[in-house]
Amino acid sequence: MIKPLFDTFAQLPYQIDYAQHHFNVGNYTHLSRLTQAQLDDLTFCLKYLQKVGIKSENSFNRFRNEIEKLLLWLWFKHNCGLASINKELLTKYTLFCQSPDATWCTLQHNARFKLRNDERYVNENWRPFKSAVMSYESRASMFTVLNHFCDALTQAAIIKSNPVKTLRKNDVILNKKNKPITRSKAINESMLRDAFARYKNDIHKMRNLFLLYLVKKAQLPLQAFSQQNAGFAPLLAHLDLTEQVLYVFDNNQLTPHRLCDIGLQIATCYKQLRGSAPTQDAPLLHRERGNGSYEVRQLRRLITAMEKEIS
Repeated sequence: MIKPLFDTFAQLPYQIDYAQHHFNVGNYTHLSRLTQAQLDDLTFCLKYLQKVGIKSENSFNRFRNEIEKLLLWLWFKHNCGLASINKELLTKYTLFCQSPDATWCTLQHNARFKLRNDERYVNENWRPFKSAVMSYESRASMFTVLNHFCDALTQAAIIKSNPVKTLRKNDVILNKKNKPITRSKAINESMLRDAFARYKNDIHKMRNLFLLYLVKKAQLPLQAFSQQNAGFAPLLAHLDLTEQVLYVFDNNQLTPHRLCDIGLQIATCYKQLRGSAPTQDAPLLHRERGNGSYEVRQLRRLITAMEKEIS
């Protein structure tokens, strides 16, 4: 049975400490069966993830998921480790991720570990993949993580070179001419008005409501506001309240999208809540922690949370 390797960011220092004792003491005793080579791989990944998590816990979760899948695949599908990573091996891995074995998949989210009597136990229902088919956005995110991770492996002299850049450039799925666009069912305008009256003093809720309006009312593609938009996610400066438009990149060109009355009210309130501090290059949608744009999956969570609140 496939078992998890990495716990939460808060537990990471303990895992690093336990690894020094080969997991023969404390929690995570299922890892005590690792060979020395596997333990070395795991220790490198734990310390790498710790550096990632210090910058952002969201990034930690994303990187942990991808690196865990890779390490499990290397160990249990190819009986090799990090030092074996090359272009040919990663090509096989990316094909596996696109349609993983059913035994590696689950239909719902399951925590990696359960707490019982102050000890961490493996959740037998956990699996590395939540779907048997990888979405376009997830595949793009996978390549981003692999590229960063292989750069770290190269710097540590574990592998000779990073093959991910070439793989990403030539990936058939990501280079499709007609990329999938996420569009949603329209939302009732009265619900937006009620929510606006309720959240007009809450900057975080107003951000979520603005995103909900843009995607569900204005019917703009969700990808347009994400990191996956090839560096063209809208900035706060692209919101022109005088002209009542939001400029969004379409085919690498800024295209104006007119805001309706409720959209203009939400946008005006949100921009006022942002204050005068944001610079011209500030993203359209602020983050509560960290900087930069959101990933598609994070945007979906914001929308889902807001829909639940106002429905």
